[in-house]
Amino acid sequence: MRKLLTCSILLWLAGCQNIEKSPKPDDFYGDDKMIEIMADLYLMEASMTTNRVTFTDLKVLPHEFIYDKYDTDSLTFAENLEYYTDRNDKYLELMEQVKTKMEVLRDTIDSNMSTQKTSGSASLEPKVSLEEDPDND
Repeated sequence: MRKLLTCSILLWLAGCQNIEKSPKPDDFYGDDKMIEIMADLYLMEASMTTNRVTFTDLKVLPHEFIYDKYDTDSLTFAENLEYYTDRNDKYLELMEQVKTKMEVLRDTIDSNMSTQKTSGSASLEPKVSLEEDPDND
């Protein structure tokens, strides 16, 4: 009985070794584009969690915004994401680069904020609002 159980477990484990990875998509992004897309998605998600009302009021759809920005669609993005996630080492490397990009962005923002505070600027409001057209005086 013990031998049968051991053989069954070994056969089951051996069967899991030949998992096919997804093929490379026809419209493959490449590492640089995927890093940019993932970083933008994380920024959009973070923005939504901190200020959902603005997104709702402006009727911004984060994923649609990203698809438009990178001239892609949800299917192509899903195929590329599946390609990367099927290759764990590659995906982890990609996510480390996304993390580094986000840390650099955070440090830049922190530096700009501290510069504004030390220069005596009382307001962090943008100088031009979205409604204004700076070229139309």
